[in-house]
Amino acid sequence: MRIAIKTAGCLVVVTCVLQTSFIFAAESRTGPAAEMSWADLAAAVKDRLPWRPLWDGRSFQGWHQIGKGRWAIEQGAIVGRHEAGEGEFGHIVSDQSYSDFVIRCRYKAVKGNSGLYFRVEEKGFSGVSGFQAEVDEAADAGGLYETNGRGWVSKPGAEAVQEAFKKGDWNEMFVAALGRDVTVFVNGKKMASVRNDPGRLDGRFALQLHGGQAVEVWFKDLEICVPTNLTSGPGMAGWRAPTGEWAMVGEALMDAANEKALAVQPGSGVIYNGPKGRTSNLFSELAHGDVLAHVEFVLPKKSNSGVYFQSRYEVQVYDSYGVEKDAYPGIECGGIYPRWVNNKNIEGHSPRVNASRPPGQWQSFDVLFRAPRFDSSGRKTEPARFDAVLHNDVLVHENVVLNGPTRAAVADDEKALAPLMLQGDHGPIAYRNIKCILLGK
Repeated sequence: MRIAIKTAGCLVVVTCVLQTSFIFAAESRTGPAAEMSWADLAAAVKDRLPWRPLWDGRSFQGWHQIGKGRWAIEQGAIVGRHEAGEGEFGHIVSDQSYSDFVIRCRYKAVKGNSGLYFRVEEKGFSGVSGFQAEVDEAADAGGLYETNGRGWVSKPGAEAVQEAFKKGDWNEMFVAALGRDVTVFVNGKKMASVRNDPGRLDGRFALQLHGGQAVEVWFKDLEICVPTNLTSGPGMAGWRAPTGEWAMVGEALMDAANEKALAVQPGSGVIYNGPKGRTSNLFSELAHGDVLAHVEFVLPKKSNSGVYFQSRYEVQVYDSYGVEKDAYPGIECGGIYPRWVNNKNIEGHSPRVNASRPPGQWQSFDVLFRAPRFDSSGRKTEPARFDAVLHNDVLVHENVVLNGPTRAAVADDEKALAPLMLQGDHGPIAYRNIKCILLGK
């Protein structure tokens, strides 16, 4: 798979070589660092995601029809037809609602206009309100349109549509929605993307028949993947006891009276390491091997923590804002912390660029981690590897081989499966939106 990501003065091409290595090859290293996202990583490993059917392929169980038009199941596909003289729209809508997800399907737009709706509610003109990824026989494939709202939010250019869309044939649509970020790909090409969008965060899926048009549209192979949210609560659910002074709150900010402390507000969705800012490390109940993870964190001035994949391999959390060169490789925020061998640090990896935000601002990591491999006797055959690490949407690592656990790991041994660990004893820290997708090999 190749994903082209354009920025000012820079074109980066993402290439995925499954089961061997994950490579981000930069055709140009000039200009600013390329912005990427969790969606780009998900798209690059789409064939390893744990897909499950959104439609059973045989019936309309789990879906219901509203409005006009006719829906049928033919040749293993959902087929929608609508007459030009009928002004009312038609939809088939999922019974279940979803929040964060990755969805893929194949579609064929024979004539007229349709759409793959998500996070919608059943109200307003046309029957549903919310986002759709555009499905059309000729134009705007994969664009993002908000029905009964802002209209076009992200519209693909004509050249992109011409390059990616197969007129009159089957096309693959891939939509990734994580929090307020949504991205749409058609046949592997990114067609639309919004970041920090103010739209709805949950709702139903729907397939559309546009009113006032003659429409024939086919959908099949609808599959979905939903991340596991480790910070959804209630309380410290999802984390192994004892959890020390870790607690769930509604918000964490740098304390206005003490820039080296956090001030918290009651509520849910954020976990922090207690009022003292120092407590035991925290371990997830989820044990992971290969994983795609999203983590958001905030720390005050001069604080320190770390996200340990399999409790052994650390991506450093640190106040590195404005620091040109720190004490040693891997201590920087977004660095891969060094190993401790013969009483010295070795194999630390500095991030390519310092993508840190000021203390007190929320930041993010998006990580593709590959677990070590073992044969039937338990002998390690391949080392662990960070295939890709994004810090605040900037690629800071690719294909970093880990010859052993990093310093302060839970243990020196290595495992095929082990929990995520958050370091809690180095200073005040808060985390939110820790979301994981376990990957197949």
